[in-house]
Amino acid sequence: MSEVTTLEIFDKKISFLDLGKDVAPDIPVYPGHMKTAFWWHKTHEETKFSLGEASKYPYGFGVKGIVTCDHTSTHVDAVYHFDPSKSHLSVDKITLPELITPSAWIDLSFIQGRVHITLDAVKKALNAAQVSLKPGMSLLYWTGIEPYSITDPNRYLTQYPGLDKEATTWLLDQGLVNIGTDAASLDTPADLDYPNHTVHAEREIIHTESLVNITKIPKHNDFYIAFMPLKFTGLTGSPCRAFAFWEE
Repeated sequence: MSEVTTLEIFDKKISFLDLGKDVAPDIPVYPGHMKTAFWWHKTHEETKFSLGEASKYPYGFGVKGIVTCDHTSTHVDAVYHFDPSKSHLSVDKITLPELITPSAWIDLSFIQGRVHITLDAVKKALNAAQVSLKPGMSLLYWTGIEPYSITDPNRYLTQYPGLDKEATTWLLDQGLVNIGTDAASLDTPADLDYPNHTVHAEREIIHTESLVNITKIPKHNDFYIAFMPLKFTGLTGSPCRAFAFWEE
């Protein structure tokens, strides 16, 4: 869903844009992570038969089973994801002030390939978008890799940039409570030290990966985001429904 939907809430017109991917068996999966599988546990026909001939219902009910990874599709990374000593910061413990925040987005698509995104590049993008970071907000950044999740999944999973340690540290020093990207990870696959994940774990700050439609947000700031991960008890992350929203 890439169209803006406007709803009237508390006598105000609020526009919403979906930032999340579908969860499906055919979506690209981060290398080494479990793929998603759906199957019929009970079909409508099976449950109709079990209800018996006396049932007044014209058909039964259908239920499906699901196997997936807690980091599939658009998802939130809990602090526990990269620090085994912080099981108390699993995905079910993330608070609403971390998930529903003022936000801004910047375009970093001028950085291409398996390279680091430096602090200079981040500051250049912030200046171009006229974005000022403030404590308590989230920052979304677009690398331009998003379309390849459909047209070239292998490229999507292997050929994107990621924040280096200096850039991540500086961003979190500004008081951000979440950073999100269209890429499969905030770390480039060329750096297996995972500097961004490591800094987030040290600072106990979440981040969000595999977003869509960032560039369709009609302004670079003065909007909010809402990420809604499932409350999987004790897990390191969760697929989420994600929205940008703003008052008309």
